[in-house]
Amino acid sequence: MNFNFIKYSNIYFIIAIIITLLSIGSIISNGIKLGIDFEGGSSIKVEYEGERPSLEAIKTATSSIEGISGMQIQPVGQKEVALKISKQDVNSDTYENVLTEIRKTGTIIEGSSSMETISALVGQEMKDKTILVVLLALAAMLVYIFFAFRNVSYPITSLEYGLASTLMLFHDVIIPLGVLALLGSMWGAQLTIPVVTALLTVVGYCINNTVVVFDRIRENINKTTNLSYEEIVNKSLNETFSRCVNTSLTVLFALAALYYFFANEESLKYFTITMGIGVFVGIFSSVFLAGPILVWWQKRKGIKKAK
Repeated sequence: MNFNFIKYSNIYFIIAIIITLLSIGSIISNGIKLGIDFEGGSSIKVEYEGERPSLEAIKTATSSIEGISGMQIQPVGQKEVALKISKQDVNSDTYENVLTEIRKTGTIIEGSSSMETISALVGQEMKDKTILVVLLALAAMLVYIFFAFRNVSYPITSLEYGLASTLMLFHDVIIPLGVLALLGSMWGAQLTIPVVTALLTVVGYCINNTVVVFDRIRENINKTTNLSYEEIVNKSLNETFSRCVNTSLTVLFALAALYYFFANEESLKYFTITMGIGVFVGIFSSVFLAGPILVWWQKRKGIKKAK
């Protein structure tokens, strides 16, 4: 393969900036809905004997229950349904009232109903721990970048490799979050622990692909003397393109299968969507953005030195 990736770098940058701004706009305008994992609340699950009634019918039946507001109804599997009430602890009387109203919509398998409650305090604790884990994971990955490229100083320093990786991470995470915010406004998608897990996995895959590209650039710098930095980066991108795309495609195929078989499982559904978008965006950033950004920085440094 001998494609000139650098030639069209301005187009890649424009595409990335537009999609990133749209994602940020989606987050600001729609907000990110937090699941009961982080806000606290109650989740009631029931399983029907026959065909599950429409979600609208269940919503109508439960809308008049006192002591509950903002209930979200989600399908689970083929016959189950989950009723999630954020920021509210449902007591036993309210729980029985919910079951009474749901029984009016269809026959429920006896003993199938269950309720899980997470207090607001536990939800806040989970939120704090999740933020800490995310920050530690990002810090560890960036430290690894700095360490791996510590001996590289020309024409791009290890700090600049790290900054480029940080930009890629922001790009690869903000876009799935923007889509999640949009899905939240349309279908009630929430940020839950499985979704956070998907985002962390995306970060790992994207960093891995970016490191592969950067490492090949470093190798080619050391063994190539008759090429410019731009030519070295382009050569490295051509050499790593198949590897980056193929490894990411295997993940996407697995996620497609997971979504096909478990689309009715709410937590897995948004896990696969979030991770799938992140991995796809990661292909774009590691191949079409990471290398060209280094070349852009190198050219900017050359202009400043010339002045």
